[in-house]
Amino acid sequence: MSAEAMQSAAGFVQQLASDLNSGDLELPMFPDSVIRIQRVFRKEEVDINEIVRIISSDPGLAARVLQLANSAAMRANKEIVDVRQAVVRIGNKLVQSSAVAFALRQAELSNGLSDASRAVLRDIWSESVELAARCYVIAKKYTRLNADEALLAGLLSVIGRLYIFMKSEEHGGVNFDELEEILAGWHPAIAKAIAESWNMSEELVTALESQLDTDPELRESASLAEVLSASRILLHHEVAGEDLNASEFPLLQRLGIADHGETAVTLEEHAEAIDQIRQGLRA
Repeated sequence: MSAEAMQSAAGFVQQLASDLNSGDLELPMFPDSVIRIQRVFRKEEVDINEIVRIISSDPGLAARVLQLANSAAMRANKEIVDVRQAVVRIGNKLVQSSAVAFALRQAELSNGLSDASRAVLRDIWSESVELAARCYVIAKKYTRLNADEALLAGLLSVIGRLYIFMKSEEHGGVNFDELEEILAGWHPAIAKAIAESWNMSEELVTALESQLDTDPELRESASLAEVLSASRILLHHEVAGEDLNASEFPLLQRLGIADHGETAVTLEEHAEAIDQIRQGLRA
């Protein structure tokens, strides 16, 4: 890295630290409708009429919510064409997930991005979908946790990485690949801060904060933190094409995903369920 690039990166890191300390973490490039929905969910009592109005005001978001409501993942046997009915069918957590998935996808499609920048956003978007699908299936098959909230945790897990990238685009003069190596451990803290500002549950916030921990704090029963961490472990090894040895990850044994000594741990038996969630989010 050149001296000029190092100076620019240092300035960026300083600004990022300032944003994190002040809680000023508004996501640039996110559609206004998505931000408004998250603000509605901050309230103690969520007004479904307000949610429906916001979704209906954005044709793209409305289409995404309807597509999810009618997807195979929802086991839909009757097509829904009304936004209110779609919101009722999928519930609050999946409404939030639909909005986040829509925003992530829209970020990739934004005008004025270079091919390289679009490729980074595509990678972030893909990671969020893959983690969300695995979180949902692990929560549903191996725990008593709310699978919809686990899915939301998977989607939001990349929000810190997305924030760093978007801010680096605004800052200019920063190589994101080099910056990502420097800030690899920062994105969970940023994800946590954003989730707190959106009034997400304490358990979800904790999961985002500890998502890089391969052996989260043991609790009386399975936690979202464990589900998200397990999803990251499984996805990492799958993408790398490496065998996953259960003896190296007690977490996978605690959740019942693998037995001690198993040397090729996968979620292959749940591949169809994962694909249904994946397609529902990408529709």
